[in-house]
Amino acid sequence: MHDPYVYDEDGVLRNKLGITDYHELNRAERDITFAKFLDIDTSYKQQFNAQYFKSIHRHIFEDIFDWAGEYRTVPIVKEEVVLPGLSLDYADSKDIEKKLKATLKKMNETNWDSLPLDRKVEEFTSQLTELWSIHPFRDGNTRTTITFARQFSKEHNFPMDLGILLDNLSRKYDESGRITQYSIRDKFVLAAIPKEYYPEPEHLSALLKKAIVSGISKNITELQSQLDSHEDSVR
Repeated sequence: MHDPYVYDEDGVLRNKLGITDYHELNRAERDITFAKFLDIDTSYKQQFNAQYFKSIHRHIFEDIFDWAGEYRTVPIVKEEVVLPGLSLDYADSKDIEKKLKATLKKMNETNWDSLPLDRKVEEFTSQLTELWSIHPFRDGNTRTTITFARQFSKEHNFPMDLGILLDNLSRKYDESGRITQYSIRDKFVLAAIPKEYYPEPEHLSALLKKAIVSGISKNITELQSQLDSHEDSVR
């Protein structure tokens, strides 16, 4: 099938920057989207529906791709390092809207406040993996899912530490080229493996729990600081 999202001669995603080198485009994406991660709090009001999910993608990638915020119209095949070399089966393009709405409905109807931390992490991992597995966009699904997850968790009283998420966004290598840290995407892939092939959600779960525990701790510290400042001002 012809893929209208790529330059025919080299397979690099068509982009507003006119970049035709894969690695150069990756570097540009990383630099441009980093700032977008940081200002998402002030950019949109949180309404956790399909339209909001699309708006996050548009916000992050609007300076790079003409199709930012639009559902893909082609199948996706991505060879995964952790499989190795195989691809997961993502949602058919005609089913994206339906599956996205169903997953978000489930997330919005979950009573997160009633769940103890470990159960909350387990359920959040499961539902995020389901959301990520739809892969609504031609590129940028992991960054969009993580941004959405942080906004969602913050609104539901278990904020995640953005620094931890960003630190795990890309793989890390040692001097000999061996992987020393797998990426968030790698962890989503392992969690999304079909049940009959033994998925491994614990890697993603451990990362999310670390981010949640740190985020809650920072939130408590910030609230305590605000309380102390208020008490000092009324003395």
